[in-house]
Amino acid sequence: MAPHPTDQPADSFNDRPIAEESLREGSIDRSPSPPPFLFPTDASPSTPREGVEPAENAPANGIPGMQTEGLPRDEEFLEEVASEPSPGNAYSSAKSLFLSTLTSLAVVVVLLAVLRLLLPATLELSRYSWHRGQLRAEYEVAGEQLQQVSLEGLSSISQTVAKRVVPSVVHITTSMAESPLTSVIGRRSMTGHGSGVIIDKGGWILTNSHVLDDGPVIHVYLADERNCLAELVGSDPLTDLAVLKIKADDLLPIAWGDSDVAQVGSPVWAVGSPFGLTGSITFGIVSSKHRLDLSGTQYDDSGSVRTGRDRKRGPTARYSDLMQTDVAVNPGNSGGPLVNGRGELIGINTAIIGESYRGVSFAIPSNVARQVFDEIVQNGKMRRGWLGVEFVSVSRYQQLRGEEMPLETTYELTKEQTGAMANRILPGSPAELAGLAEGDCIISVNGIAIRGVEDAIFRIGNSQPGSSVDLEIERNAERQRLSITIGQRPD
Repeated sequence: MAPHPTDQPADSFNDRPIAEESLREGSIDRSPSPPPFLFPTDASPSTPREGVEPAENAPANGIPGMQTEGLPRDEEFLEEVASEPSPGNAYSSAKSLFLSTLTSLAVVVVLLAVLRLLLPATLELSRYSWHRGQLRAEYEVAGEQLQQVSLEGLSSISQTVAKRVVPSVVHITTSMAESPLTSVIGRRSMTGHGSGVIIDKGGWILTNSHVLDDGPVIHVYLADERNCLAELVGSDPLTDLAVLKIKADDLLPIAWGDSDVAQVGSPVWAVGSPFGLTGSITFGIVSSKHRLDLSGTQYDDSGSVRTGRDRKRGPTARYSDLMQTDVAVNPGNSGGPLVNGRGELIGINTAIIGESYRGVSFAIPSNVARQVFDEIVQNGKMRRGWLGVEFVSVSRYQQLRGEEMPLETTYELTKEQTGAMANRILPGSPAELAGLAEGDCIISVNGIAIRGVEDAIFRIGNSQPGSSVDLEIERNAERQRLSITIGQRPD
Protein backbone atom coordinates (compact mmCIF):
# COMPACT_ATOMS: atom_id res chain seq x y z
CA MET A 1 0.00 0.00 0.00
CA ALA A 2 1.38 3.32 -0.98
CA PRO A 3 1.97 5.67 1.89
CA HIS A 4 -0.41 8.55 2.56
CA PRO A 5 0.89 11.76 1.15
CA THR A 6 0.83 13.35 4.56
CA ASP A 7 2.87 10.65 6.28
CA GLN A 8 6.10 12.11 5.01
CA PRO A 9 5.77 15.68 4.04
CA ALA A 10 8.19 16.87 1.50
CA ASP A 11 9.55 19.57 3.74
CA SER A 12 9.73 17.48 6.93
CA PHE A 13 12.88 15.34 6.32
CA ASN A 14 15.95 15.22 4.06
CA ASP A 15 17.15 12.19 2.09
CA ARG A 16 17.03 8.78 3.85
CA PRO A 17 20.75 8.16 3.79
CA ILE A 18 21.32 11.30 5.79
CA ALA A 19 18.61 10.29 8.27
CA GLU A 20 20.10 6.87 8.80
CA GLU A 21 23.53 8.35 9.30
CA SER A 22 22.12 10.69 11.85
CA LEU A 23 20.51 7.83 13.73
CA ARG A 24 23.75 5.97 13.82
CA GLU A 25 25.55 8.97 15.14
CA GLY A 26 22.80 9.52 17.78
CA SER A 27 22.22 13.15 16.90
CA ILE A 28 18.54 12.82 16.26
CA ASP A 29 15.97 13.15 19.10
CA ARG A 30 14.15 9.89 19.47
CA SER A 31 11.19 11.40 21.35
CA PRO A 32 7.90 10.92 19.61
CA SER A 33 6.94 13.75 17.41
CA PRO A 34 3.75 15.61 18.11
CA PRO A 35 0.67 14.63 16.22
CA PRO A 36 0.14 16.45 13.00
CA PHE A 37 -2.87 18.40 14.26
CA LEU A 38 -0.73 20.05 16.95
CA PHE A 39 1.50 21.75 14.44
CA PRO A 40 1.10 25.47 14.09
CA THR A 41 -1.47 26.56 11.59
CA ASP A 42 1.09 27.89 9.17
CA ALA A 43 3.01 24.54 9.24
CA SER A 44 0.02 22.20 9.51
CA PRO A 45 -0.05 19.37 6.92
CA SER A 46 -3.62 20.35 6.24
CA THR A 47 -2.36 23.54 4.76
CA PRO A 48 -1.34 22.74 1.17
CA ARG A 49 1.97 23.96 0.13
CA GLU A 50 2.96 25.06 -3.28
CA GLY A 51 3.03 22.21 -5.74
CA VAL A 52 1.31 19.80 -3.37
CA GLU A 53 -2.27 18.77 -3.93
CA PRO A 54 -4.28 17.85 -0.87
CA ALA A 55 -5.67 14.38 -0.75
CA GLU A 56 -9.25 13.90 -1.63
CA ASN A 57 -11.64 13.46 1.26
CA ALA A 58 -8.95 14.46 3.74
CA PRO A 59 -10.38 15.17 7.18
CA ALA A 60 -10.52 18.76 8.27
CA ASN A 61 -8.50 18.16 11.42
CA GLY A 62 -5.83 16.28 9.54
CA ILE A 63 -6.50 12.92 11.29
CA PRO A 64 -6.91 10.18 8.69
CA GLY A 65 -9.84 7.86 8.90
CA MET A 66 -11.81 9.93 11.60
CA GLN A 67 -15.29 11.14 10.93
CA THR A 68 -15.69 14.58 12.51
CA GLU A 69 -19.06 15.66 11.27
CA GLY A 70 -21.63 16.21 14.05
CA LEU A 71 -19.03 16.08 16.85
CA PRO A 72 -18.58 19.06 19.11
CA ARG A 73 -15.44 20.99 19.12
CA ASP A 74 -13.03 20.61 22.03
CA GLU A 75 -13.94 23.88 23.77
CA GLU A 76 -17.68 23.23 23.59
CA PHE A 77 -17.21 19.73 24.87
CA LEU A 78 -15.25 20.88 27.87
CA GLU A 79 -17.86 23.50 28.71
CA GLU A 80 -20.68 20.95 28.53
CA VAL A 81 -18.80 18.55 30.75
CA ALA A 82 -18.12 21.28 33.30
CA SER A 83 -21.74 22.41 33.27
CA GLU A 84 -23.28 18.99 33.82
CA PRO A 85 -24.25 18.60 37.54
CA SER A 86 -23.00 15.68 39.46
CA PRO A 87 -24.18 14.26 42.83
CA GLY A 88 -20.97 15.44 44.45
CA ASN A 89 -21.36 18.98 43.20
CA ALA A 90 -25.04 19.20 44.36
CA TYR A 91 -24.15 17.98 47.89
CA SER A 92 -21.29 20.45 48.09
CA SER A 93 -23.54 23.34 47.01
CA ALA A 94 -26.25 22.46 49.57
CA LYS A 95 -23.66 22.13 52.29
CA SER A 96 -22.19 25.52 51.43
CA LEU A 97 -25.64 27.14 51.43
CA PHE A 98 -26.48 25.62 54.82
CA LEU A 99 -23.22 26.73 56.33
CA SER A 100 -23.67 30.24 54.93
CA THR A 101 -27.20 30.49 56.35
CA LEU A 102 -26.08 29.13 59.70
CA THR A 103 -23.24 31.63 59.79
CA SER A 104 -25.61 34.50 59.00
CA LEU A 105 -27.99 33.43 61.74
CA ALA A 106 -25.13 33.18 64.20
CA VAL A 107 -23.98 36.67 63.28
CA VAL A 108 -27.51 38.03 63.74
CA VAL A 109 -27.84 36.33 67.15
CA VAL A 110 -24.49 37.71 68.25
CA LEU A 111 -25.46 41.20 67.11
CA LEU A 112 -28.78 41.01 68.96
CA ALA A 113 -27.01 39.87 72.10
CA VAL A 114 -24.52 42.69 71.82
CA LEU A 115 -27.32 45.21 71.27
CA ARG A 116 -29.20 43.76 74.24
CA LEU A 117 -26.18 44.36 76.42
CA LEU A 118 -24.98 47.63 74.97
CA LEU A 119 -28.20 49.39 73.90
CA PRO A 120 -29.44 50.38 77.41
CA ALA A 121 -26.04 51.72 78.33
CA THR A 122 -25.80 53.49 74.99
CA LEU A 123 -29.22 55.08 75.37
CA GLU A 124 -28.43 56.11 78.92
CA LEU A 125 -25.16 57.59 77.79
CA SER A 126 -26.90 59.41 74.96
CA ARG A 127 -29.56 60.78 77.30
CA TYR A 128 -26.91 61.84 79.76
CA SER A 129 -24.89 63.46 77.00
CA TRP A 130 -27.97 65.31 75.73
CA HIS A 131 -28.89 66.49 79.22
CA ARG A 132 -25.32 67.49 79.92
CA GLY A 133 -25.22 69.39 76.67
CA GLN A 134 -28.45 71.15 77.54
CA LEU A 135 -27.08 72.10 80.96
CA ARG A 136 -23.88 73.32 79.41
CA ALA A 137 -25.81 75.39 76.86
CA GLU A 138 -27.99 76.91 79.56
CA TYR A 139 -24.93 77.49 81.70
CA GLU A 140 -23.10 79.30 78.92
CA VAL A 141 -26.15 81.33 77.86
CA ALA A 142 -26.84 82.31 81.46
CA GLY A 143 -23.22 83.36 81.84
CA GLU A 144 -23.47 85.57 78.79
CA GLN A 145 -26.74 87.07 80.00
CA LEU A 146 -25.32 87.73 83.45
CA GLN A 147 -22.46 89.56 81.84
CA GLN A 148 -25.02 91.94 80.37
CA VAL A 149 -26.98 92.39 83.61
CA SER A 150 -25.86 95.07 85.96
CA LEU A 151 -25.89 93.88 89.56
CA GLU A 152 -25.83 97.50 90.53
CA GLY A 153 -29.07 97.88 88.59
CA LEU A 154 -30.71 95.06 90.54
CA SER A 155 -29.49 96.54 93.77
CA SER A 156 -30.73 99.95 92.80
CA ILE A 157 -34.25 98.57 92.30
CA SER A 158 -34.46 97.51 95.93
CA GLN A 159 -32.92 100.78 97.01
CA THR A 160 -35.42 102.74 94.94
CA VAL A 161 -38.35 100.70 96.28
CA ALA A 162 -37.15 101.31 99.83
CA LYS A 163 -36.85 105.06 99.27
CA ARG A 164 -40.32 105.14 97.74
CA VAL A 165 -42.14 102.97 100.31
CA VAL A 166 -40.44 103.42 103.68
CA PRO A 167 -41.68 107.03 104.15
CA SER A 168 -45.26 105.72 103.85
CA VAL A 169 -44.87 102.99 106.48
CA VAL A 170 -45.66 103.61 110.15
CA HIS A 171 -44.91 101.74 113.34
CA ILE A 172 -47.94 101.13 115.58
CA THR A 173 -47.99 100.41 119.31
CA THR A 174 -50.99 99.71 121.52
CA SER A 175 -51.37 99.94 125.27
CA MET A 176 -53.96 100.07 127.98
CA ALA A 177 -55.47 103.34 129.21
CA GLU A 178 -52.89 105.64 130.71
CA SER A 179 -53.09 106.14 134.47
CA PRO A 180 -52.11 109.31 136.35
CA LEU A 181 -48.98 107.53 137.57
CA THR A 182 -47.77 106.67 134.12
CA SER A 183 -48.48 110.23 132.99
CA VAL A 184 -46.35 111.62 135.82
CA ILE A 185 -43.36 109.40 135.17
CA GLY A 186 -43.77 109.81 131.41
CA ARG A 187 -43.78 106.10 130.65
CA ARG A 188 -46.51 103.80 129.44
CA SER A 189 -46.73 100.04 129.16
CA MET A 190 -46.70 98.83 125.56
CA THR A 191 -48.66 95.63 125.10
CA GLY A 192 -48.69 95.22 121.33
CA HIS A 193 -47.02 96.49 118.20
CA GLY A 194 -47.24 96.20 114.47
CA SER A 195 -47.04 98.12 111.23
CA GLY A 196 -49.31 100.21 109.04
CA VAL A 197 -49.25 102.15 105.81
CA ILE A 198 -50.42 105.69 105.00
CA ILE A 199 -53.14 105.55 102.34
CA ASP A 200 -54.15 109.21 102.07
CA LYS A 201 -52.65 112.60 102.85
CA GLY A 202 -55.61 113.24 105.12
CA GLY A 203 -54.13 110.86 107.69
CA TRP A 204 -55.89 107.60 106.79
CA ILE A 205 -53.82 104.53 107.75
CA LEU A 206 -54.52 100.90 106.91
CA THR A 207 -53.34 98.08 109.19
CA ASN A 208 -54.36 94.68 110.56
CA SER A 209 -57.24 94.39 112.96
CA HIS A 210 -55.39 92.02 115.26
CA VAL A 211 -52.62 94.60 115.75
CA LEU A 212 -55.08 96.70 117.78
CA ASP A 213 -56.37 93.94 120.03
CA ASP A 214 -54.01 94.59 122.96
CA GLY A 215 -55.19 98.03 123.99
CA PRO A 216 -57.35 100.99 123.11
CA VAL A 217 -54.51 103.50 123.19
CA ILE A 218 -52.92 103.57 119.73
CA HIS A 219 -49.72 105.44 118.93
CA VAL A 220 -48.36 105.83 115.42
CA TYR A 221 -44.68 106.55 114.75
CA LEU A 222 -43.97 108.12 111.38
CA ALA A 223 -40.84 107.66 109.31
CA ASP A 224 -39.79 111.23 110.14
CA GLU A 225 -39.86 110.25 113.85
CA ARG A 226 -43.09 112.06 114.66
CA ASN A 227 -45.39 110.40 117.18
CA CYS A 228 -49.15 110.71 116.72
CA LEU A 229 -52.11 109.47 118.69
CA ALA A 230 -54.41 107.52 116.34
CA GLU A 231 -58.17 107.06 116.27
CA LEU A 232 -59.77 103.77 115.27
CA VAL A 233 -62.24 104.50 112.47
CA GLY A 234 -63.42 100.96 111.96
CA SER A 235 -62.29 97.37 111.60
CA ASP A 236 -63.30 94.20 109.82
CA PRO A 237 -62.17 91.10 111.74
CA LEU A 238 -63.24 88.79 108.89
CA THR A 239 -60.54 90.23 106.65
CA ASP A 240 -58.31 91.29 109.58
CA LEU A 241 -58.20 94.90 108.41
CA ALA A 242 -58.64 98.17 110.29
CA VAL A 243 -58.51 101.85 109.42
CA LEU A 244 -56.87 104.50 111.64
CA LYS A 245 -56.95 108.29 111.44
CA ILE A 246 -54.18 110.62 112.60
CA LYS A 247 -53.83 114.38 112.55
CA ALA A 248 -50.61 115.24 110.78
CA ASP A 249 -49.40 117.30 107.88
CA ASP A 250 -47.02 116.58 105.01
CA LEU A 251 -47.79 112.88 104.91
CA LEU A 252 -46.43 110.74 102.08
CA PRO A 253 -49.10 108.20 101.07
CA ILE A 254 -48.42 104.99 99.17
CA ALA A 255 -49.86 104.35 95.70
CA TRP A 256 -52.46 101.62 95.18
CA GLY A 257 -51.48 98.70 92.96
CA ASP A 258 -53.47 95.94 91.29
CA SER A 259 -53.01 92.64 93.12
CA ASP A 260 -54.59 90.75 90.22
CA VAL A 261 -51.68 91.74 87.98
CA ALA A 262 -49.14 90.13 90.31
CA GLN A 263 -48.45 86.57 89.18
CA VAL A 264 -46.81 83.62 90.87
CA GLY A 265 -43.08 84.30 90.73
CA SER A 266 -43.43 88.08 90.66
CA PRO A 267 -40.87 89.86 92.87
CA VAL A 268 -42.30 91.60 95.92
CA TRP A 269 -40.98 93.58 98.89
CA ALA A 270 -42.33 93.72 102.44
CA VAL A 271 -41.77 96.76 104.67
CA GLY A 272 -42.54 96.96 108.35
CA SER A 273 -41.28 96.80 111.91
CA PRO A 274 -40.38 93.19 112.75
CA PHE A 275 -39.66 92.90 116.49
CA GLY A 276 -39.95 96.68 116.67
CA LEU A 277 -37.17 97.30 114.11
CA THR A 278 -38.78 100.11 112.14
CA GLY A 279 -38.20 100.65 108.45
CA SER A 280 -37.11 97.05 107.72
CA ILE A 281 -37.48 95.82 104.14
CA THR A 282 -37.29 92.24 102.87
CA PHE A 283 -37.47 90.75 99.40
CA GLY A 284 -39.15 87.66 97.93
CA ILE A 285 -41.60 86.39 95.34
CA VAL A 286 -45.28 85.52 95.16
CA SER A 287 -45.48 81.80 95.94
CA SER A 288 -49.20 81.28 95.31
CA LYS A 289 -52.51 83.10 95.09
CA HIS A 290 -56.15 82.65 96.11
CA ARG A 291 -55.54 80.82 99.36
CA LEU A 292 -59.15 80.49 100.42
CA ASP A 293 -58.84 77.30 102.43
CA LEU A 294 -56.22 77.21 105.19
CA SER A 295 -57.63 74.15 106.93
CA GLY A 296 -54.99 72.36 108.92
CA THR A 297 -53.10 75.54 109.74
CA GLN A 298 -53.58 77.90 112.64
CA TYR A 299 -55.31 80.35 110.28
CA ASP A 300 -58.57 78.53 109.79
CA ASP A 301 -61.67 79.57 111.72
CA SER A 302 -60.33 78.16 114.97
CA GLY A 303 -56.73 79.17 114.42
CA SER A 304 -54.57 82.00 115.62
CA VAL A 305 -51.60 84.04 114.53
CA ARG A 306 -48.48 85.20 116.30
CA THR A 307 -48.36 88.94 116.86
CA GLY A 308 -46.01 90.37 119.45
CA ARG A 309 -45.85 88.32 122.60
CA ASP A 310 -49.29 86.63 122.42
CA ARG A 311 -51.06 84.54 119.85
CA LYS A 312 -54.06 86.30 118.34
CA ARG A 313 -56.81 85.33 115.97
CA GLY A 314 -55.79 85.77 112.38
CA PRO A 315 -57.74 86.61 109.23
CA THR A 316 -60.59 84.51 107.93
CA ALA A 317 -59.16 83.24 104.67
CA ARG A 318 -62.57 82.78 103.04
CA TYR A 319 -63.07 86.56 103.04
CA SER A 320 -59.46 87.58 102.36
CA ASP A 321 -58.42 85.54 99.29
CA LEU A 322 -54.89 85.48 100.66
CA MET A 323 -51.66 85.74 98.66
CA GLN A 324 -48.80 83.47 99.70
CA THR A 325 -45.22 84.74 99.50
CA ASP A 326 -41.79 83.73 100.73
CA VAL A 327 -40.98 87.24 101.93
CA ALA A 328 -39.47 87.26 105.42
CA VAL A 329 -42.36 88.36 107.66
CA ASN A 330 -42.02 88.23 111.44
CA PRO A 331 -44.02 89.47 114.45
CA GLY A 332 -44.26 93.22 113.99
CA ASN A 333 -44.59 93.07 110.20
CA SER A 334 -48.36 92.62 110.46
CA GLY A 335 -50.22 95.47 108.84
CA GLY A 336 -47.25 96.57 106.75
CA PRO A 337 -47.34 96.86 102.96
CA LEU A 338 -46.40 94.31 100.35
CA VAL A 339 -45.30 96.19 97.24
CA ASN A 340 -44.25 95.45 93.67
CA GLY A 341 -41.23 96.72 91.76
CA ARG A 342 -42.90 100.10 91.21
CA GLY A 343 -43.46 100.62 94.92
CA GLU A 344 -47.23 100.13 94.60
CA LEU A 345 -49.30 98.53 97.33
CA ILE A 346 -50.45 95.05 96.27
CA GLY A 347 -51.03 93.50 99.70
CA ILE A 348 -51.15 93.90 103.47
CA ASN A 349 -48.89 91.44 105.31
CA THR A 350 -51.05 89.66 107.83
CA ALA A 351 -49.95 86.18 108.87
CA ILE A 352 -47.19 83.59 109.02
CA ILE A 353 -47.05 79.90 109.80
CA GLY A 354 -45.18 79.12 112.98
CA GLU A 355 -43.70 81.16 115.79
CA SER A 356 -41.55 83.11 113.38
CA TYR A 357 -40.66 83.21 109.68
CA ARG A 358 -40.44 79.77 108.04
CA GLY A 359 -40.61 80.75 104.40
CA VAL A 360 -44.41 80.95 104.23
CA SER A 361 -46.26 84.22 104.78
CA PHE A 362 -49.64 85.56 103.76
CA ALA A 363 -50.89 88.93 102.61
CA ILE A 364 -54.36 90.32 101.96
CA PRO A 365 -54.57 91.35 98.28
CA SER A 366 -54.78 95.08 97.66
CA ASN A 367 -58.02 94.71 95.71
CA VAL A 368 -59.71 93.22 98.79
CA ALA A 369 -58.02 95.71 101.12
CA ARG A 370 -59.10 98.66 99.00
CA GLN A 371 -62.72 97.56 99.03
CA VAL A 372 -62.66 97.18 102.83
CA PHE A 373 -60.85 100.50 103.24
CA ASP A 374 -63.41 102.37 101.16
CA GLU A 375 -66.31 100.78 103.01
CA ILE A 376 -64.90 101.62 106.43
CA VAL A 377 -64.06 105.20 105.44
CA GLN A 378 -67.57 105.75 104.06
CA ASN A 379 -69.66 103.76 106.54
CA GLY A 380 -67.42 103.16 109.55
CA LYS A 381 -67.64 99.41 109.04
CA MET A 382 -67.45 96.79 106.36
CA ARG A 383 -70.85 95.91 104.95
CA ARG A 384 -70.74 92.40 103.58
CA GLY A 385 -73.16 90.55 101.33
CA TRP A 386 -75.28 87.75 102.76
CA LEU A 387 -77.67 85.10 101.47
CA GLY A 388 -78.55 83.21 104.63
CA VAL A 389 -77.24 79.88 103.33
CA GLU A 390 -75.01 77.34 105.02
CA PHE A 391 -72.72 76.00 102.30
CA VAL A 392 -71.01 72.60 102.51
CA SER A 393 -69.05 70.50 100.04
CA VAL A 394 -70.72 67.77 97.99
CA SER A 395 -69.07 64.98 99.97
CA ARG A 396 -69.99 66.62 103.28
CA TYR A 397 -73.59 67.01 102.13
CA GLN A 398 -73.76 63.30 101.32
CA GLN A 399 -72.43 62.44 104.76
CA LEU A 400 -74.93 64.70 106.51
CA ARG A 401 -77.90 63.45 104.51
CA GLY A 402 -76.86 59.82 104.43
CA GLU A 403 -77.79 59.54 100.77
CA GLU A 404 -75.96 59.53 97.47
CA MET A 405 -76.23 62.21 94.85
CA PRO A 406 -77.53 61.28 91.39
CA LEU A 407 -74.81 59.84 89.22
CA GLU A 408 -75.11 62.61 86.63
CA THR A 409 -74.75 65.34 89.24
CA THR A 410 -71.82 63.68 90.96
CA TYR A 411 -70.02 63.13 87.68
CA GLU A 412 -70.63 66.69 86.53
CA LEU A 413 -69.34 68.20 89.76
CA THR A 414 -66.32 65.90 89.78
CA LYS A 415 -65.52 66.74 86.18
CA GLU A 416 -65.76 70.51 86.59
CA GLN A 417 -64.54 70.59 90.23
CA THR A 418 -67.01 73.36 90.99
CA GLY A 419 -70.00 73.91 93.17
CA ALA A 420 -71.12 74.40 96.77
CA MET A 421 -74.12 72.64 98.26
CA ALA A 422 -76.85 74.54 100.13
CA ASN A 423 -77.13 72.48 103.29
CA ARG A 424 -79.45 74.81 105.23
CA ILE A 425 -81.55 77.86 104.34
CA LEU A 426 -82.36 80.37 107.06
CA PRO A 427 -86.05 81.33 107.27
CA GLY A 428 -86.77 84.77 105.86
CA SER A 429 -83.29 85.04 104.31
CA PRO A 430 -82.67 86.43 100.80
CA ALA A 431 -81.99 82.89 99.63
CA GLU A 432 -85.39 81.63 100.80
CA LEU A 433 -87.19 84.62 99.31
CA ALA A 434 -85.51 83.97 95.94
CA GLY A 435 -86.55 80.30 95.92
CA LEU A 436 -83.20 78.68 96.73
CA ALA A 437 -83.75 75.30 98.36
CA GLU A 438 -81.75 72.87 100.42
CA GLY A 439 -79.84 70.47 98.23
CA ASP A 440 -79.29 73.02 95.47
CA CYS A 441 -75.74 73.25 94.21
CA ILE A 442 -74.34 76.69 93.39
CA ILE A 443 -72.42 76.33 90.11
CA SER A 444 -71.59 79.98 89.35
CA VAL A 445 -72.11 83.53 90.63
CA ASN A 446 -72.51 86.22 87.96
CA GLY A 447 -71.03 83.84 85.42
CA ILE A 448 -67.94 83.06 87.50
CA ALA A 449 -67.52 79.36 88.24
CA ILE A 450 -67.50 78.47 91.93
CA ARG A 451 -64.51 76.31 92.87
CA GLY A 452 -65.86 75.28 96.26
CA VAL A 453 -67.41 76.37 99.53
CA GLU A 454 -64.79 78.99 100.36
CA ASP A 455 -65.06 80.49 96.90
CA ALA A 456 -68.85 80.72 97.15
CA ILE A 457 -68.64 82.48 100.53
CA PHE A 458 -66.00 84.85 99.19
CA ARG A 459 -68.05 85.79 96.10
CA ILE A 460 -71.27 86.35 98.04
CA GLY A 461 -69.59 88.14 100.93
CA ASN A 462 -67.83 90.62 98.67
CA SER A 463 -71.04 91.55 96.89
CA GLN A 464 -72.58 94.86 97.87
CA PRO A 465 -75.70 94.59 100.02
CA GLY A 466 -78.75 95.49 97.94
CA SER A 467 -77.14 94.41 94.69
CA SER A 468 -78.53 91.62 92.54
CA VAL A 469 -76.54 88.55 91.60
CA ASP A 470 -77.28 85.81 89.08
CA LEU A 471 -76.84 82.30 90.40
CA GLU A 472 -76.58 79.19 88.29
CA ILE A 473 -77.71 76.23 90.32
CA GLU A 474 -78.12 72.52 89.77
CA ARG A 475 -81.29 70.94 91.14
CA ASN A 476 -82.14 67.30 90.53
CA ALA A 477 -79.45 67.06 87.84
CA GLU A 478 -80.94 70.02 85.95
CA ARG A 479 -79.38 73.47 85.54
CA GLN A 480 -81.43 76.53 86.53
CA ARG A 481 -80.80 80.24 86.97
CA LEU A 482 -81.93 82.43 89.85
CA SER A 483 -81.63 86.17 90.44
CA ILE A 484 -81.17 87.02 94.13
CA THR A 485 -80.97 90.38 95.87
CA ILE A 486 -78.05 90.31 98.30
CA GLY A 487 -78.76 91.20 101.93
CA GLN A 488 -76.38 92.62 104.52
CA ARG A 489 -74.55 90.21 106.76
CA PRO A 490 -75.60 90.59 110.41
CA ASP A 491 -72.92 91.76 112.82
